[in-house]
Amino acid sequence: MRHRRPFGCGMPPAPTVVYPTKTNEVHTCSESEVKHIHPSHTTCVNHHLVKNTHYYPHTTSYQNTVDQVNVYGGPGPMQGPWNTPGNQPGPGQGNQPYMMPR
Repeated sequence: MRHRRPFGCGMPPAPTVVYPTKTNEVHTCSESEVKHIHPSHTTCVNHHLVKNTHYYPHTTSYQNTVDQVNVYGGPGPMQGPWNTPGNQPGPGQGNQPYMMPR
């Protein structure tokens, strides 16, 4: 048996023809609104005058001072409230300041 080739087999493919692209132009129309705003402003200025009146009141005060001196005895041996009987300083304790014990 003989094998036959199917019809068209082994033939080179048919060439492809490409045509130039056909272009179409479609025009559309649209509308928009542009708002142009021209603002205006009025400023009302109220003027107020403040008069500063200066006063200079003056007062006078008085102060009294009192000085006080304690004088014990007169000329002669040293006397004072510590030289009363039973309140005499011991030997070596003369007129030394009193020291508080710690």
